[in-house]
Amino acid sequence: MVLVVEIVIVAAVVFAVAALAVGRFDRLTPAPPDSASVGLPAETVTAGDVTRLRFAMALRGYRMAEVDAVLLRLAEELAWRDEELARRDDELVRLATFARIGPEPAAAERSAAPPNEAPNKPQD
Repeated sequence: MVLVVEIVIVAAVVFAVAALAVGRFDRLTPAPPDSASVGLPAETVTAGDVTRLRFAMALRGYRMAEVDAVLLRLAEELAWRDEELARRDDELVRLATFARIGPEPAAAERSAAPPNEAPNKPQD
């Protein structure tokens, strides 16, 4: 019986030393943050700014997968908006160039002259 007690005591001591060596009795260490907190710039926000945005981690904080999904959607929508605005700007420039060129000047002069009058003849 004494031998069984000695084996149990030795096993408990070995378990305690091994548990302390691997940090089994320590509390759960806090998770390291994914990256440093990065906010949005003060000027116009672009899709790249939203992609680089990170939130600070907190106790009982946000669900990272949900926030990341929202940020991804927001970045995609901002990229679409930027592309659409650039396309519209190009279209406005094209239309302004077309309006500036207009019809040929000779055709405009011919259409401005009344049809019953004869062209001006040089006087002798």
